[in-house]
Amino acid sequence: MLAVLGAMLVSGSTTHRVVEDSRIHTVPRILERQRATANLERLIRFGWITATATSAHDWRQASVTAQALAYHPSLSFDDEVRRQVMTVHAIIRQVVGKRERALTLRTATPGGGSAEAQAQEQDREARELWMPQETILVSLQGKLADDGVRLMVERFDRVAEIADLTRQLAIGAAVLILLILAAATLIVWRNLLLPVLQVAQTMRGTLDGGAQERSLPSPATAEMAVMQNAAVQLREALHRAALRETALKASEQRLSSIFATSEAAIVLSDAQGQVMQANDSFLRLIDHDKALDLSLDHLTHGDDAAREAPLLRAMLNGETDRYRLDKRLRRHDGSCVWVDASVRAIRDGDAPPHQFVTVAIDISERMRAEQELHFIRALVDQSADPIYCLDPLDGGRMVWANAATCRHFGTSQKHLLTMRIPDWDPNIDAPAVEAMWQNPEPLSTRVFETTHRVAGGDIIPVEVSATWLEHDGKPYVAGYIRDIRDRNRMLMAVRRSNEDLQQFAYVASHDLQEPLRMVASFLQLLERRYADRLDTAGREYIQFAVDGAVRMKQLIEDLLAYSRIDSRGLQPQPVDLAVIAQAACDNLVSAIAENGGRVSLSDRLPMVMGDQPQLIRLLQNLIGNALKYRAPDRFPDITVSAQRHGDTWIIAVSDNGIGIAPQYHDRIFMIFQRLHGIAAYEGTGIGLAICKRIVERHGGEIWVESQENTGSTFKFTLHAADTAAHE
Repeated sequence: MLAVLGAMLVSGSTTHRVVEDSRIHTVPRILERQRATANLERLIRFGWITATATSAHDWRQASVTAQALAYHPSLSFDDEVRRQVMTVHAIIRQVVGKRERALTLRTATPGGGSAEAQAQEQDREARELWMPQETILVSLQGKLADDGVRLMVERFDRVAEIADLTRQLAIGAAVLILLILAAATLIVWRNLLLPVLQVAQTMRGTLDGGAQERSLPSPATAEMAVMQNAAVQLREALHRAALRETALKASEQRLSSIFATSEAAIVLSDAQGQVMQANDSFLRLIDHDKALDLSLDHLTHGDDAAREAPLLRAMLNGETDRYRLDKRLRRHDGSCVWVDASVRAIRDGDAPPHQFVTVAIDISERMRAEQELHFIRALVDQSADPIYCLDPLDGGRMVWANAATCRHFGTSQKHLLTMRIPDWDPNIDAPAVEAMWQNPEPLSTRVFETTHRVAGGDIIPVEVSATWLEHDGKPYVAGYIRDIRDRNRMLMAVRRSNEDLQQFAYVASHDLQEPLRMVASFLQLLERRYADRLDTAGREYIQFAVDGAVRMKQLIEDLLAYSRIDSRGLQPQPVDLAVIAQAACDNLVSAIAENGGRVSLSDRLPMVMGDQPQLIRLLQNLIGNALKYRAPDRFPDITVSAQRHGDTWIIAVSDNGIGIAPQYHDRIFMIFQRLHGIAAYEGTGIGLAICKRIVERHGGEIWVESQENTGSTFKFTLHAADTAAHE
């Protein structure tokens, strides 16, 4: 009995020492790791807020808290933990630096597309810097949790050993002190052994990855309560670590999916440029089936490799972590493709880069467009005519000019780009220019004449075109400048020549008609006075002479009319073609009646731009010809109609006369060209030439559609009055 009691006392003493050791050593160490685990959790949360928060106030406050946590005493008990926490602290400072640069870019250039892109790039780099640190901190949490579990398991195993010894002693003394031992065993079992065993089983289940939660009994002692609380916290920490691991795997899967499906070519290469991994977009870009046998150094065009070498050296020397350039990659067939390549280094700490990530975007179309733009600009710059571009919002300041413009004004391009319209145009119509600025017509072109002060101070006449353009939402005016001094001299010479010809034609016609009238008068007088003395042949000769004089008079009058079409014409204005056609018919009313003809005017004859007297003569000549060249077996049937064609009207005069063979369609519009003799059809051969001259003066065309014996349709074009008024 005493031996049993002594053994029980020894066992209880040993148990007491184990409990005391747990209270003095094990529990504080477990609590120490719990506090470290909790602070690591807070460091992860505030570090994530620092890297991802959109509000500057939030991530700045989070960064201050995270950096303060890095120096918390609870994270200093272990050198390895301290070293890794200091590394995370340095990364947080780098993340803060990049977030501050992104904020500075957004503040310095609000709404700027380029600044916003650079700021987003800084934010993305901050997130990429922080992501690996979460893995480090999670690993530290796992290490601390493992240490805590190890300490508790060691203590629990020792307690289990003591419990087994106590149980054996109790069984040996059961015969002697059954009731006392039973009561003692029950007390020990309920208050000590059962909680310890359940905590131990819970810890083992947690370490084995069991997902089933076990309920723990109410603690009998403070030490047991601490151990149970530690077990619960450890289980929760391991559960959170498992969730983070699952999220990390999901993130890796998303990145892998983006890598595989991205339209941009993405390549992972080693320090020697050997391709380690590439997505399908890169293989399509270079027209290869496999990536592992490729080297970026060999794929890069030689000229571009020389430009890339300094950038690569700077990255290897640690001066930068990324660079970007446009370069050419050789394809499988030997051709080259232009890409916009962004290269980023992957390094461990301050060590040299061991891998590179290259993102390449095909810019062949952009490079082709830039080359075409350079070619067109070279053509414009080498143009003999001055070509300019003005900024209407800056008082008409010159913003671009080719070399010919600089020669035109006799100044350098640098000085020319500081000049405004009044500096070179002394006769500028300021209200007209201001009206043009206030009422822009995009892509519309105006051509006008003005004067320029050119090299040497001379003021010369020029022709200027002005086209309203827009670029990047800003208006510009561009066009050409043409020196018209030579043209004006030629026009003046032609004008003087025309005036001389007009004067000559008038004088000639007047001087020629007077003798013709005298010849005709005296021949008619001779016929009347001496008719009884002349035989039939003599009277016939006199009639021939009179008819010749009359035809000569008509020919002179037609020539005079032909010469006056341009000089005596009126300024074109809107006129009603129905009124003009009716006036022409009124002038031919006798001829229409004599030939039994009918003239039908369309109900849709339009308003056109024209000289009304000349248009009346035009239709009168065409209708008169239709009456003259009628078919002998039918009465003349004439129709005047019109059809709209864009900005013009096509006027048609159709008849059922004798028609015209196709080989004569051009000849009939030449002066003095006749298809029939005077005996068959009277006339001078100038009528259709006059028609052509009138139509051409109005900026139109005239032609005939006809076959022999099927009638003719004469067509000509005139500008529509509504379009001309708009212009």
